[in-house]
Amino acid sequence: MGNSTSRKRAAVLRHMQIRSKAPSLAGWRPAPRFVADVMLGRLAKWLRIAGFDVLYSNRFADDELVSLSLREGRILLSRDTRLLVRRSVKQFIFLESEKVEDQIRQILQATQTFDLPGLLTRCLACNQLLVEISRDRVKGKVPPYVFETQPNFKFCSRCKKIYWAGTHREAVLRRFERLLQPLP
Repeated sequence: MGNSTSRKRAAVLRHMQIRSKAPSLAGWRPAPRFVADVMLGRLAKWLRIAGFDVLYSNRFADDELVSLSLREGRILLSRDTRLLVRRSVKQFIFLESEKVEDQIRQILQATQTFDLPGLLTRCLACNQLLVEISRDRVKGKVPPYVFETQPNFKFCSRCKKIYWAGTHREAVLRRFERLLQPLP
């Protein structure tokens, strides 16, 4: 038997193990909290846009991901079958698709989450909840056009980024409206 065949067989066995040990994640209240593996940076960003608490770093080692999941009661998000077959992993979602929209749908279905926690309420860079900040405090820290045209601003107290509802806001809202529609 060739080396390639052995690897394929091992991958199929890992998929079967993952499906057999996948926990029921229905009924998370309040909103579920996640930790995403290093391959899921785009997904982590989009979940944060939706308001979900998602820990992500492209430097997390597998042991650190498992530890964070266990210690903080977070659902581990991964496409890595070798990571998810570990006995110590208790709460996880094995993401079937490589497409972010499909991954988000799968997560919403697995956790039976039908409402987003708070669109555009978290820092995309560090996951911190954003706080309202007065216009006076952002003057000179945002482009002049933005300052003149935007009435409201939010601030990340951890990484000091300033956010506002730019032209992309409507596109983001439409994308999540599509994602929350029931599948045909």
